[in-house]
Amino acid sequence: MGLTITNKGGDYESLDAGRYKAICYKIVDAGTRAESYKGGRPKPRTLVYLYWEVTHVQMGDDGDEFWDEIRMEDGRRFSMSKKYTASMNEGATLFQELKSWRGRKFTDEEIAGFDITKLLGKTCEFDVVTYQKTDGSSGTAVEGIYKPEGGVKAEETENEQTVFDLDVYAKEFTGESDEESKRMCDVWDDLPDWLKELIEESFEIKAAREKGGKKDDYRPAAGGLSDFQKDQPDEDEVPF
Repeated sequence: MGLTITNKGGDYESLDAGRYKAICYKIVDAGTRAESYKGGRPKPRTLVYLYWEVTHVQMGDDGDEFWDEIRMEDGRRFSMSKKYTASMNEGATLFQELKSWRGRKFTDEEIAGFDITKLLGKTCEFDVVTYQKTDGSSGTAVEGIYKPEGGVKAEETENEQTVFDLDVYAKEFTGESDEESKRMCDVWDDLPDWLKELIEESFEIKAAREKGGKKDDYRPAAGGLSDFQKDQPDEDEVPF
């Protein structure tokens, strides 16, 4: 798995600020917790993390730009991730950036149920910016995602393309363990520790552990990937 650059500290090889080409290779449903915004009343918020494998950096001056392949010193691809509220509300950052990524508006039907797993393997461009952390050190973050030059395409990645579906993983704690949930355990094993800790504190995992094997009692606390439609017909057209 490629290096994941986060704001959790650590001695990482990071990207400079600039414009990059990348491919989505991992989607993580981090579950729901109560969070407040600007001191307001805490409300349930479901988080989803998108991960990208960075392939090229934009070089040159205005009017004379070109793309150069980029790798870490050890030859691996850089990786960037971004946290979103799992919402297709028109004011949500995820909605706005997906619209910019695909380069066209969503239909009402797509808004009602978007299959977020279709992002796997899809190309994009994004800006990387630097910022100062609370401890005074510098961090990097994805700011803005855009339709790539030549349009969105489906491409292979060097990192394995994976989805962590929390509702499937939760079956391990509700007496419904099956082959699918066992496979999700393998995905879980590869998640960074800080993300595992976040997921362990989610309403979904807490509810699953409390309910034990009572299938009739267990319900996901709130959406996550289950809020996105997963039974849309396959489409040859990209995006998405």
